[in-house]
Amino acid sequence: MGNEQSTGTSSNTSTTSKTPVYHPNITVVNSGPTTATGSNTTASNSSVLDDSDLNKLVAIPKFLPILRSSINQQNDPTQIPHLENGPLLQLSTRLQIHFRFCAEIVQNEQTQIINRMKEVDTRSNAVQQRLIDKQKRFHGYCEQSKKLRDVATSLKRLDQSLTELANRMRAINLCLPPDDQLPTLSFRNKSTISSC
Repeated sequence: MGNEQSTGTSSNTSTTSKTPVYHPNITVVNSGPTTATGSNTTASNSSVLDDSDLNKLVAIPKFLPILRSSINQQNDPTQIPHLENGPLLQLSTRLQIHFRFCAEIVQNEQTQIINRMKEVDTRSNAVQQRLIDKQKRFHGYCEQSKKLRDVATSLKRLDQSLTELANRMRAINLCLPPDDQLPTLSFRNKSTISSC
């Protein structure tokens, strides 16, 4: 008897585990083989009809590619739709005109930029040449001013030498007797002496 009770409980658990339980918040992707009775199948069908997500998925329209030959479902070449060449030719013509217009605009702007670059190059060369000429002139002025400084230095040395010579001659002249003395020697003009 104990064996019969154990087999009865195992058969009850096996039958209860095979019956699907419906939950409204859980979507079953693969419920497995249906071995239930007719009442259970009607319950599952009603649950499928009540599922809003499945209804939304069914309501989504189906789209096929433009070239149906890209999919492997249709191999019959007579059923492959072809693109009409009229609108495609019109589109390509319009694109060609648009690209030609854009190319002309770019070419005109490029020509203007090249002309402006040539003008700027010419002006920059002219400015550079003027700067070179001014630099040469200033270099010449620097050479002349250097020569003038050398001449001024030489004149100062000569003036100092003449002043020393005049002092020595005056000292020698004072050593002579009064009858033999010479008049005072001066190497500067009267105007220069008065200005000094």
